[in-house]
Amino acid sequence: MKSSKGSLLVSGASLMDPNFHRKVLFVVEHDLQGALAVVLNDPLALHPEQLIDLWADHVEKDGFIYRGGPVSANAVIGLAKSLKANEKSLVGSTEVIDLHHSPSDRPDIEVIRLFVGYAGWSAGQLEKELKEGSWFIFKAKESDIFTNNVETLWETVLRRQGGIVSQMAGAPEDLSAN
Repeated sequence: MKSSKGSLLVSGASLMDPNFHRKVLFVVEHDLQGALAVVLNDPLALHPEQLIDLWADHVEKDGFIYRGGPVSANAVIGLAKSLKANEKSLVGSTEVIDLHHSPSDRPDIEVIRLFVGYAGWSAGQLEKELKEGSWFIFKAKESDIFTNNVETLWETVLRRQGGIVSQMAGAPEDLSAN
């Protein structure tokens, strides 16, 4: 098994599950026990102060809370960009931040994006879905995680892959209309 930790999972155009249709996920954990990811392009109409006090000043300017996925809607996951990469970094200087610690313990944190819930797969489940063609795995960029253009992220990631994959970005919502 090759870990996709720190990568993007991009839904194929035919994946119609409303939780993942035209979604881009960032994989924060993937090992033999399963995988965990957060949806990068599903903002909620909630502001960070409604969820957390401790780190609210570090949340991106004009930031929203994002629906990280359908699992555990009470869980809040923070992805943080620090001043420089470290051993916890997943891509660039981005890491999962423990929101229970004080911000004074991490003066290197520049900005945080918050996710409510997550997407999870049991052992072997993600690998099966990959073989079925439900997902593509692509290299993540830090700018994907902190983009201001979440409504076009799916198309943007597909287009930058080039070749036939990039043509999927222009697929209609309803593939039968193609």
